[in-house]
Amino acid sequence: MSQLQQIERNTTAAEVARVLRQRILGGLYQEGEFLRQESIAQELGVSRLPVREALALLEAEGFVIREKYRGALIPKLSIKEVREIYSLRNMVEPYLLEHALPHLTAEHLSKAKEHLAASRSCQDLSQWAELNWAFHKTLYEPANLPLAMQVLEQLLLRADRYLKMQRSLSMESLAESHAEHQSLIDLIEEGKFVEAVDALRKHIVWNEHDVAQTFDRARKG
Repeated sequence: MSQLQQIERNTTAAEVARVLRQRILGGLYQEGEFLRQESIAQELGVSRLPVREALALLEAEGFVIREKYRGALIPKLSIKEVREIYSLRNMVEPYLLEHALPHLTAEHLSKAKEHLAASRSCQDLSQWAELNWAFHKTLYEPANLPLAMQVLEQLLLRADRYLKMQRSLSMESLAESHAEHQSLIDLIEEGKFVEAVDALRKHIVWNEHDVAQTFDRARKG
C-alpha cells in the first residue's frame, strides 16, 4: 500500500468516526443498539475497512464495544462511569489550572469571556458542548501540559453523552454552569488564584452531582 493510499484511508476512517460519534451523541443511535460494518459502509459509501478502523477508534474512546459476529454495541450509560469520569476530572483540571494561572494573560481571559458569552445564547447542544470545552481549554492551555490536556480531552469525550442528556433535561443546569464559569473568571481577574482553583474543584463536584441526578431522573422517567 502506498503512503498516499494509507493517508486517504486514515482520513476516511477519521471522518466515519466523526459521523458516527455525532450520531451517538445526538441520540440517533440508542444505547443497547448494535452498529454493523456492512450497513454503515453501504450508507456512507465507503469500504468496510475504514468503518472497521473507525469503530476501533470509537471503542478506544468508550463510545462502542465491539463484539465478534454481532457488531459494535452502544454501551448503556452508567452512574459508575459518571463517578469515575468526574473523579478523574477533579484531578486533572485543577492541576492544569494551577499551572496555567501564572501564564494567563488579558487576551486569554478575553477569549474565555467570548466563549462564555456565546454559550449563554447558544441553543444547539452540540455547539454548546464545543463552546464549553473552548472556555476551559482557553484557561488550561497556557499550562503547556499537552499530555494532561490529551487525558482531559478523552475524559470529556466520555462525559459528552451524559452532559448532553443533562443539558437537554435541565435549563437550570445551564444557568448554574454559566454562573460558576463567570465566578471562575472573576476570581482569576482579581488575582485570587487559590480561590479560583478551589472554585473549579467545586464546579466539577457540582457538575457530577447534577449529571448523576439528571441521570437518575431520566432512568426513573
